[in-house]
Amino acid sequence: MNKILPTTLLIFFIMLTLSSQALAFRCGNDIISKGDTAASVQNKCGDPYQISSGIDNSNGEYIYNWFYNCGEGDFIYVLIIKNGIIVKIDTISRGNGVGQCQ
Repeated sequence: MNKILPTTLLIFFIMLTLSSQALAFRCGNDIISKGDTAASVQNKCGDPYQISSGIDNSNGEYIYNWFYNCGEGDFIYVLIIKNGIIVKIDTISRGNGVGQCQ
């Protein structure tokens, strides 16, 4: 019985660290989250430092990937955008230098 809680906490911690999907991130005083429009993100965060595009193999839709470096001590976020709407937010690595999300 005494081992259940530590084991549960360990499993929960491992699950959190393995997931690279973010639910949201902060740009200054604003929160960017799934469902926001690309235009509102650009208003709040400015231009992404990198953009890539391609076709989603699952449904053939055109997608954009916008990359925001939130600086040292934070992450590089990738916004996956379909039809002008954020459908997913991922982190790919730790940010570096001065961030563009402040």
